[in-house]
Amino acid sequence: METSKDYLIGLLKDKYEHEIRRKADFDNSLNIPITLLTALFAGIYFVASDTSLKQLSCPLITVKWILLALLFLSCIITMSLLFKVYFGYKRAYCAFPDSKQVVEDDFKALEEYHNQYSKGKQEENLLKSLKDRVVNWYLECNNNNTPVNDARANALFYARLSICISLSIGLALLIFICYLKSL
Repeated sequence: METSKDYLIGLLKDKYEHEIRRKADFDNSLNIPITLLTALFAGIYFVASDTSLKQLSCPLITVKWILLALLFLSCIITMSLLFKVYFGYKRAYCAFPDSKQVVEDDFKALEEYHNQYSKGKQEENLLKSLKDRVVNWYLECNNNNTPVNDARANALFYARLSICISLSIGLALLIFICYLKSL
C-alpha cells in the first residue's frame, strides 16, 4: 500500500529526473549554435581580409567596417553566453549522496538509533526515518537544480537571440558587400 510519503517521494523523484533531463538537453542543444558561431567568425575573417574593395574610396566603406565591428561584437557576446550555458553552471548541480555514504553513515546510524530507542517498532521507525531522508535529499537537489536549469535556459535564450542578431548583421553585411562590388 502506497502511503502519502511514498507518493511524495515519487513526485519529488519525477521532478528530480525532469531536471536531470533538462540538464542533458542543454548540453545537447549547443552543437548548432557553436557551428553557426564558427561560420560567422570565418565570415568575419573573410570580409576583413578581402582586398578587392581596397581601391574603392567611397564613404560606404566605413559602413562596411561598422557592420563588421557590430558583427564581431555580436559574435563575442554570443560566445560568452554559450560559455555561460555550457561551462558556467556545470558544478552548480546537486546530486544524491554517495551510496557508500548512505549505507555506512545514514542507514547504520539510523538503524543504531532506532534499535536503541524504538523498542518494538524499530523497523517501522527506521523506514519512516529513511523516507524522511530521501524526501530531504530530493528537496535539496530539486531546490538547487531547478534554479540552475532556469538560469541556463535564460542564458541559452539570449545566446540564440544573439545568434539571430549576428546572422541578421552578417546577412546585411553580405548584401552590402555585394552592392559595393557591383559599383
